[in-house]
This record gives sequence, structure tokens and C-alpha cells, in this order.
Amino acid sequence: MTVPAENGVPKVGPSVRMGSGVEFDLIRRLLGPPTDLGPAVVVGPGDDAAVVDLRRAVLSTDLTIEGVHFRRTWLTFAEAASRAVVAAASDLAAMAASPVAILVSLAVAPDQSDTVGELGEGIRSAARLLGVPLVGGDLTASPGPVVINVTVLGETEAPVTRSGATPGDEIWVTGVLGGSAGAVSAWREGSEPDAELREAFVVPKARIEEARWLVERGGVRAMIDLSDGLVGDAGHLAAASGVRIVLDPQAVPVHPGLTKKHASRLAMFGGEDYELCIVGEAGVFQPIVGSFKERFGAELTRVGYVEEGDGVHARTDEGLTRIVAGGFDHFASSSSC
Repeated sequence: MTVPAENGVPKVGPSVRMGSGVEFDLIRRLLGPPTDLGPAVVVGPGDDAAVVDLRRAVLSTDLTIEGVHFRRTWLTFAEAASRAVVAAASDLAAMAASPVAILVSLAVAPDQSDTVGELGEGIRSAARLLGVPLVGGDLTASPGPVVINVTVLGETEAPVTRSGATPGDEIWVTGVLGGSAGAVSAWREGSEPDAELREAFVVPKARIEEARWLVERGGVRAMIDLSDGLVGDAGHLAAASGVRIVLDPQAVPVHPGLTKKHASRLAMFGGEDYELCIVGEAGVFQPIVGSFKERFGAELTRVGYVEEGDGVHARTDEGLTRIVAGGFDHFASSSSC
């Protein structure tokens, strides 16, 4: 729908009417009722592509596959879709970017048309929490498992990368770790995780506001979201920055729902917590720990430091020990979820 030109340039309205047919009917179920797409969206769903007005764009995409990232016995399709959107948005948090819009592509079996409505419910729920519109995507029939691919669009004038860590910096994390892995461990063992652990897996939080709040206070050198586990993602920071990261296992904040037997291992190596791991200048974050908790209801904890060298090490009573094992690797893992 084209509307009158502005300064000689045709302006396009965000609402595009779709035609008839089964596929378009499913897309309408996925999108739900018309909503305000916000000032950044020039053209929304229904056209060949969305048009979004951004400053410095930050883009990321994330796949969620049934049988790899979740099982139907673990959570509903609505929960799986909502979680997929948050997982993708967490990448924006890692770069201190503000989300602007999302696109979602789905593959479902032809006889699972009802599933599209459930997936749409979860997608819209997560989008509302993020305060962004769903502006497009794709829908296709597939003989295989349900596939959810989420692309997030964000913007920031000063993106934070993984490569800024320098010797003398400190390593901090938000929240508590290991809860998501604890839920998966329980499911794999044939039991139902307690409510807190299940929530950690099903309803993670993209720490977007927290990241921007920290960056605005200065001293943030590098950042990453904890999708591959603390050790695995610390390894990514170390490699990108060309430094050694030393972790203190005793300082790592463990999810209170974990049993003591496996708590430390799950907090160090378990993935998909979607908390932030931040590299900060020495002494900058300690004075704001209380303010952070008061504002966001989450802990901000120092778990290590940066020095010259390479890789990830743990500080123990015997000294430094190199941690060889990393976080979750889809292609190195012999089994799915």
C-alpha cells in the first residue's frame, strides 16, 4: 500500500493485504490480529520483503529444531517458539543493541496446521516482551521435524564485540548459571525437573536492558551471551581477544535449584542460560553491583580475570589448570537432545 510521497519520496504503509489460500490463511494465524509495528517499520508482513529504517544495523539468526533443541514431551510448541525468539534476541543483548523487529521462518508437516497457531502464539508472546513487531519470514511444509528459524534486527551506535578483552580486565556474569542444563539433565534421566529449573530452560531472558545499562556506565570491554556454557563462551572471548581467561569455579553463581553433586559442572559447562558474560575494566563494576540487582532483580558476579596467554584456565588450590573441554558443540556432540 503506497501512501502520498514525503519530500518527493514515496512512503509505503506498513499494512499489506494478503490474498486467499491455505498458506496465506496459515500466515494470518501465525501473525495474529493487526498490531502497531512501530516507527522503524516502513513495510511490514505480506510483501516480498519487510522495509525497516535503521541506524547502524545489528542482525543475527538462530535455528531451533525439534529433536535437537527441544522435545515435545518437554514443552509445548508455543513455549518452544517463544524460547527460540528469546534465544535469537540474546545475541543482540551481547552486542548491547536494541531490538527493532524479528522475522521467523517455519517448517512444519502438512498435517500440523494447528501447530502453526501454537507457534504463532509463542512468537507473538516473545515479541511483545521484547517490544518488537514480527515483520516477515517464511512458511513451508516439511516431512521432518518442526524447524523454527528466527532472525532478529537491532540497532546500536556502538556495538560491543568479543574482541576487546585486555590483560588486567575482569570477567563478570549476570544471573545464575546451570539451570537450563539442569532441566535438560533431568529430562534425559527420565524425570521432570522442578519448576525453577524448567523455567530456566523454557523461559530464558534476553538481557537487553541490562547490557545497555552496563555499557552506558562505561568500562565494558567485550561481551558474549552464554549459549554454549561459561567455559565454552569464555573460550570464544579468549580466542577473539587473543588473551587468556582465568575463571574461579568457586565464584560462579549456581542456580539454586541444582543439586550439589552436579551444580558446579552444570554451571561451568551447561549451555543455554542466555545470561551475559562481560569483560570489564578492573574495579568498574564492583561499585554498581547493588544498583544492578535493585534495578534488574539479578546478580552481577565477578567470576575471573584476563591475563596474557591463551585459552581458558581455572584457578584452583594447586594453581592454574587449563580447561580443555568447551561448551556444547552441535557437530562434535554424538547425540541430540
